[in-house]
Amino acid sequence: MAKVTFPGRWPPSANLASSTVKAWLRYERQYPGSRRPSRLISHPTAPYVAEATVGAADGPINLAALTGAAADYLKHLRAYVNATTPPLGAADPMLDLIAGVASAGSMLRWCDIWPEIDGPSTRLKGHIASWNMSRNPKGAMPGTVILVATEGIENPLLSSFLMRFPSAGFRVPVEVRQTTHGFDLIIRGLTAEFPGGANRALSAILANSSADEKQSILSRLAQSLSSVPIGFQAADDPATAEPQAATETGDLPTASTTDDAADSDTGGAAPPVVSAPRMMSMLEETIAKQAGVEARSLLLQDIQFSAEQDNVAAGAWEMTLVLLARGQKTTRGAPLSYRLTVRLRLQDLAQNSVEVVSVTRVPLVSHAVAGSGPRVPELEPFVRVFPVPPPDWRGHPAPPLSWRRPTRPDKILDLFRENRAIKLDLGMKMQRPAYVVRNCPRFVPGDGHGDLPKPLPPMDVSDVPPRRNLSTAISAYWHSTVFFDSMSGLGLAPDAYVATADGPLAVHYRSGIVPGPGRSGRTINAQVRYDVAPDAAQQSKPSIDMHLALANLNRWARVKPGTPDSQLEPLGIASSGRWMLHEFGHYLLAARIGQLEFDFAHSAGNSMAAVFFDPLSDLSSPAYPGDARMRGWTFPFVFAPRRHDRTPAMGWGWYGLLNRSVVEDPPKSGTEHKAYLTEQILSSSCFLLYRALGGDTLAGSDADWGQRTRASDMTLYLLLQAMAGLAQSPSRAEMLEVGMEAAGWGAPALVPLPRGGAEWQPATSHKVTRWAFETMGMFPANPEKISSKAGAAPVVDIYIRDRRADVFPTGDGPVTVGRGSYLPVSLHWAQDADWVMPGLVPKLGNRGTVAAQGAGLRVWGGWVLNDKPISQIMDRSILWSPHPLALGPCDIGPDQQAASDLTQNDVQQITQLCKDTRNAAPAGLQLVFFYELTHVNDRANTDPAAGLAPQIGAGETPPQTVQALVDLVACDNNLGLHMIG
Repeated sequence: MAKVTFPGRWPPSANLASSTVKAWLRYERQYPGSRRPSRLISHPTAPYVAEATVGAADGPINLAALTGAAADYLKHLRAYVNATTPPLGAADPMLDLIAGVASAGSMLRWCDIWPEIDGPSTRLKGHIASWNMSRNPKGAMPGTVILVATEGIENPLLSSFLMRFPSAGFRVPVEVRQTTHGFDLIIRGLTAEFPGGANRALSAILANSSADEKQSILSRLAQSLSSVPIGFQAADDPATAEPQAATETGDLPTASTTDDAADSDTGGAAPPVVSAPRMMSMLEETIAKQAGVEARSLLLQDIQFSAEQDNVAAGAWEMTLVLLARGQKTTRGAPLSYRLTVRLRLQDLAQNSVEVVSVTRVPLVSHAVAGSGPRVPELEPFVRVFPVPPPDWRGHPAPPLSWRRPTRPDKILDLFRENRAIKLDLGMKMQRPAYVVRNCPRFVPGDGHGDLPKPLPPMDVSDVPPRRNLSTAISAYWHSTVFFDSMSGLGLAPDAYVATADGPLAVHYRSGIVPGPGRSGRTINAQVRYDVAPDAAQQSKPSIDMHLALANLNRWARVKPGTPDSQLEPLGIASSGRWMLHEFGHYLLAARIGQLEFDFAHSAGNSMAAVFFDPLSDLSSPAYPGDARMRGWTFPFVFAPRRHDRTPAMGWGWYGLLNRSVVEDPPKSGTEHKAYLTEQILSSSCFLLYRALGGDTLAGSDADWGQRTRASDMTLYLLLQAMAGLAQSPSRAEMLEVGMEAAGWGAPALVPLPRGGAEWQPATSHKVTRWAFETMGMFPANPEKISSKAGAAPVVDIYIRDRRADVFPTGDGPVTVGRGSYLPVSLHWAQDADWVMPGLVPKLGNRGTVAAQGAGLRVWGGWVLNDKPISQIMDRSILWSPHPLALGPCDIGPDQQAASDLTQNDVQQITQLCKDTRNAAPAGLQLVFFYELTHVNDRANTDPAAGLAPQIGAGETPPQTVQALVDLVACDNNLGLHMIG
């Protein structure tokens, strides 16, 4: 392994000296009263940094090197938080548990890295890993690795493997940044999730047992579990990290152990008891019989434990098995797959006596609407598709909105379609390695076998009308191609993303929706399903299917009238790219964490649809002649009453009335809770982020579609990277929000954007990400109370005043956001733009509640070259004076405008810098002045002490292009820019 040098001290001295810990350390426990213990720890501007040297006698960056740094970080974190005088007011016993990972007495073990660093592309063993997020070939560093640890025990039958329990564990994102000596290993926080409700972490159950008792209990438990494999998929190669010193673990937060056997459906019969010799076969048959599934299909995904301490030594355990299974055969089409929750009672570990207490099942579906050989050259025929849904279409002349409905005749709908080339596989088949459009013979007469890819017929397909089954299949393939191309462009290669499923995504372009009345396919709906194989021994992971029904019911096209082949054909919901993206939101979760939905929200599909299509939509144009509120409809074509412009004022806040049930009692699994309302809070948060990142940018009086598309890709990058970094299913929306922040911290210095535009530095985005979720009610002053307003600003949030307004106009009325916010404005380049300072001398303020004493101010002067035409102004270069002013210290109290904090001498130095810059610049060029305000409790993104990619060290200058400067200043209120000329 690489030689790793740990820092001698963490947190840094400046942070240790801070009297306001919460200003730089975000430390959150589970919701008050929640039955699911969790932790969210974040310190983006106080990073832990270890140095790794590679090459020569030193080995490569590998799991041992990364987990060594993580273990040292956890040791420092625990020592700080659990100090004799705890800086947060109380010690946290969960940190004792987490910091003991991989020690002799711990049941937490690191997961192997997948894809392997500098290794071949391989299939993931098991269904959870430490995620290698590198964009480089073969997963090479630099990049980010999400270290994941889960509970597990040794399997006595396979001593080189672990039985993993994925619902109990934590994740530590590690940015691996290249340096002259090798790499820096940078850590800025962690998240942890453990079972709740009637279940507890195994570590907590055994916390007070002696080492001998623990070893004896675990050995007997492992023997019992090894007798019940039931398609067990939690085994993976053990971590190769060197074990750390044994650490005494503390108690995990515990919850009530109320028995939920009332959910049982055993028909009143006495619960069966089985013993070791016949346990495997009888337990499978018992579970399968009670659940109505095929016994051979059972796939065990997780085990959760429920036991009182006094009963453990005696061998009396209760546990919950989480399984996937295939339903029994039916005459009404392919059987559904199910998620089973099976409560067992182990009455005697030595005798392996097991009582089946209860069996419940939930369909593995997620509805859109409530209720090898040599490669041959790819074929690229032209087809006719809706590149955007008709209400979004921006062509001229613009047809009226009444023409843009799915009920319109084919001749009208065809006005909104365009010819596009699509890449096909050999035999004109609509399939790629990551996805395939399947034949649908049950709903389309004449289609081939349902397990085969749909081929294009040998005919001109460039003028197939919208209401045709073939057109629906083409639309499904086109939108799948757009999604997977975007996914790859955002740095997520499908073959390195799909962890919990096998095979390509199967898209059924005409299908029924089950369970429910939509089985016939005559319904406006869509769904994503798991498909568990009939025999778990043959396929140990489920596949993922997407089933698409119709866009409308009351208008069908008569094909081949007057002939024996005459039939009616509909407009499929696959024609709507927005609905397709909604379904892909479920696919992303199912493929990564093994759930079709978040625990706290339906999915991120609405967010993806709103953000992806807004810069392509006529509805977002300032010149749109209709109601401006149309921009907020998430699905304006195949309509559903969902919006992405909600506000907390009307209950649509993270701690508002409409989300209160999720806050107070987060469900055990996303398959049991639809959370359509919370999905709109999430989409409103993400859409607000998109707008703040540039989604409202103008070019004159019209939208700047290029800049808006760029902001769309930036937002999608943060969202999809956050989803890819998940390990345990997040119980709180805050886990996704901090994941989006971390997607910025840990990204490479620059990333390309798939739909064009200049490269982007994601580390500029974390403050505006937090603000968007804050504005939607996250970070409340008191989470135990219902809140109908924005959340609280950071404790210290200093800013340089720009021209942004204090009030945000919304469809629910004006919302006061105050000064120093990231209110969405046009991020065009102009000296009177709202994101720019109004004067040469900065006015300072503080959104927080605690004063910032001794803030520092740096100022650079420069000028913009005319090396690009005005139409490419964002690509113009900037030259800076190499020596900035260093001013201050400034004392900035909360909620005040503190221009007076600059001394007269400071003002004179700024004035002199302006004169010197004017004299140095060639005549006629625009002058620019860049300001950085920073403090230990609120560091600017450019402050070297923060260790972020945009840092400006000694002898360095601000960004040297207009686009990079806009990205930096507009997304950090610690920074300011003033233009002259």
